[in-house]
Amino acid sequence: MKRKFSDAAVFDVSPVAALSFLIQQAAYVEAEIYRLEYPQFKYGTLLPLDNSAPDWAKMVVFRAIDARGELQVLGPNSTDVPTVDIAMSQGFKEITTAALGYTYSLEEIGFAMLNNVNLDAERGQAVRDVVEQGLNKIYLLGDKGVGEGLYKSPNVGVESASSTLASLVAAIPTYGAQPIIDFFGNAYNQVYLENTLTVHRPNGFVIPSEQFQLLQRTLLSTANASNVTLLEFLRQNFRDMEFEDDILLKGAGAGGTDRMMVYKKDLRVVKGHDVMPLRFLAPATADNINFKVPALLRTGGTEWRIPKAAHYVDGV
Repeated sequence: MKRKFSDAAVFDVSPVAALSFLIQQAAYVEAEIYRLEYPQFKYGTLLPLDNSAPDWAKMVVFRAIDARGELQVLGPNSTDVPTVDIAMSQGFKEITTAALGYTYSLEEIGFAMLNNVNLDAERGQAVRDVVEQGLNKIYLLGDKGVGEGLYKSPNVGVESASSTLASLVAAIPTYGAQPIIDFFGNAYNQVYLENTLTVHRPNGFVIPSEQFQLLQRTLLSTANASNVTLLEFLRQNFRDMEFEDDILLKGAGAGGTDRMMVYKKDLRVVKGHDVMPLRFLAPATADNINFKVPALLRTGGTEWRIPKAAHYVDGV
């Protein structure tokens, strides 16, 4: 004999009810997602981000102005007043759209409704994880379809290091710490003196993480029981500079060598076009069984406006 179930014993989840429940849950999920920070991704720390453009702008227009003229001393009765002229150039940076999302099945939503529990936020969190990782690479390493990258711009000057930092550290007992000061000082002067004739003073060194850790754990001198590390020593000698590390600089140089960067961190010099940060859209379904929550973002990648205010050193 077949067993009969009463209508009250059957928990019926209609697509409309499931979608309504998912919309309510999406607010909870997104709050959990946006609450987390991502200190391991350095683009927000190393790169000035510009979100001044409207969310759906197709491109960003920028203008560069160069003033030309020379101050002259006038004679007592002179009326020949020199004038200044300006030269203006204009460029465009295209903005691109990227998308990612996550799904729930009707079964999962029905279970959550039946047991009065929140939907698992892990899938939404996975979207944010992948997005942050992708943006970090786009802004710092570049992408052919988006931007040139903070670390790999073809417009920024590059040189090969005469010695690695590891070899300079190993030679401290013989030559002292002066060669290490010179190593960073030469890179600093390449921007400040050579490239920009003292117009742009750099304010940041970015070093591969392995070399950064070497400087951080090596004492300036073991002979006199010094408790000052090489990194502290460098910060004392370059007081206007920030020292940061990033693992993405490993192998970023020519021939897969490790790269160091010295630059002026300033919106007028380099910026990331963070036009529309990650935005989750309303849940939707095409088959009433699987429910998708899409997310969009819009970015123009990294744009170097004054590449001479930076310099790369390969083989560090």
